[in-house]
Amino acid sequence: MAVIQTMGLSKRYKDNWAVDRLDLRVEQGDIYGFIGRNGAGKSTTLKLLCGLAQPTQGEALIFGKPIQDSVARRRVGALIEQPGLYPDLSGRENLRLYATLLGLDSPVRQVDEILETVGLSPKEKKPVKHYSMGMKQRLGVGLALLGGPDLLLLDEPINGLDPEGIREMRELLLRLNRERGLTLLISSHILGELSKIATRYGIIQQGRMVEQITAGELAQKCTDYLHLQADQPQKAAALLERELHLKRWEMRPEGEIRIYEAVDTKAVGQILTQAGIAVEEMGLHRQDLESYFLERMGGADHV
Repeated sequence: MAVIQTMGLSKRYKDNWAVDRLDLRVEQGDIYGFIGRNGAGKSTTLKLLCGLAQPTQGEALIFGKPIQDSVARRRVGALIEQPGLYPDLSGRENLRLYATLLGLDSPVRQVDEILETVGLSPKEKKPVKHYSMGMKQRLGVGLALLGGPDLLLLDEPINGLDPEGIREMRELLLRLNRERGLTLLISSHILGELSKIATRYGIIQQGRMVEQITAGELAQKCTDYLHLQADQPQKAAALLERELHLKRWEMRPEGEIRIYEAVDTKAVGQILTQAGIAVEEMGLHRQDLESYFLERMGGADHV
């Protein structure tokens, strides 16, 4: 079931298309990693999905209903940019205030349960202005959990956190997904951390979707391979397939051959040389998740 589906979703500010004909699909139970350079349109997309901005054109559905639908909106919790916290109030007081504003039943019980869920003590009276960044971010997630949503939209929830804060946030998000069954859409530029929890990814560039891919598909694409350039690529590929009994290989643009199984590079060179085929380049290529993302986003600048 699609929890989020957008069709041609667009947002223009003056002459700039912050989101440009975006087609995005998030399935129920996903931890969806939304990836892109700074300014790619991630935050604007999340604002469109939670009703903080109105689309210029296109359509967005939440649980199969338009985002303006009040029933669907109540199933969504969001943390966009920095959480709106009252610095002189404690975490518990902040949550109780927001719970009252939302008109929630049994707000005291729900607030205490949420504080325990996000790893903060209900008995803590320290004002939020003395919280660490990690505590503030976890309290922000707590605000998003008010009302018992089925979907969380989180914009850069680990940005600015130290390693311990990142670990705590990662464990919290995994727990919400696995134990509560929440679907999570998380924008982030910290690719290594996102790769530890995401089940599906969307890569956005200049407001447009570059690729949507599952974690399993991504792992397959990041397999090590032998890179080969020869002066007669079609002939070389057919010869190596026959002589080495290759099963997993592909021909890439500009005649690049990629072999995704263990082969003897010396044997490869000998086979091609004996057939009169010149080897122009050959080497083992190791690709991790981060290098794949950077390649798809067009380079490492400003990610």
